[in-house]
Amino acid sequence: MVNPMDLTGKRILVTGAAGGMGRVTSLQLSRLGAKVVLCDMEEESLRQVYETLEGDGHAMYCFNLNEIDSIEGLIKRMVAECGSFNGFAHCAGIAPMRPLKMTKKEDIIHVMNANLFSFIEIVRCITKKGSFEDEGSIVAISSTASIQGKQSKVAYSASKAALDGAIRCLVCDLKKKKIRVNSIMPCWVNTRMYQGYIDRYPDTFEVKEIKEKQYMGVTEPIEVANTIAFLLSDAAKTITGTSILIDGGMMQG
Repeated sequence: MVNPMDLTGKRILVTGAAGGMGRVTSLQLSRLGAKVVLCDMEEESLRQVYETLEGDGHAMYCFNLNEIDSIEGLIKRMVAECGSFNGFAHCAGIAPMRPLKMTKKEDIIHVMNANLFSFIEIVRCITKKGSFEDEGSIVAISSTASIQGKQSKVAYSASKAALDGAIRCLVCDLKKKKIRVNSIMPCWVNTRMYQGYIDRYPDTFEVKEIKEKQYMGVTEPIEVANTIAFLLSDAAKTITGTSILIDGGMMQG
């Protein structure tokens, strides 16, 4: 049976691997044959994910991506211990909500560190000679917030819009190596964060909007994981510089 998303033998770095989407993505990549290198700051949760992976050749690194200046050393260590990479999935990030009147410079920088600066620094370091294979693939989780304004999300939306803009430039910088760079733009995904939000604000306008406008239903993490796997695989070897919506119809209504 032919599997166009076969990742056998490919080594893929997953950041935010202990989180909801990162966890599911890491497991699915291992099921497809990849050697997965996990990275997250939550060591106990990271180990739990590591123990669920199928196959062998995996590795895990506990690291806080907010330590931007230390990322280069981390990548060098990963390459020295694991070998060069074929793919990178950036599932790390934060999604805070803060009213404009309470949003200060340091709040914006904190979000940018997690959602943008760490991603660019990893790409800069991991795509150096000998660290990343030609014709490899990079995928970042963006958000519909990149193109849709919401109250109290100025820092988050700005970080995701900047991420998508950066990706279009990274494509140009990496085209000689034929390294593809894409992003995925989910709306609401059925993670612990989503469930917590629904439980905390059950009667807000946004919760009602989710139920009305995301008419195909709330996205399951495995849908995001499968899209990441597709973009990392040779089945998508000419797709680059694009952002794929996974929004359950939200942006259409």
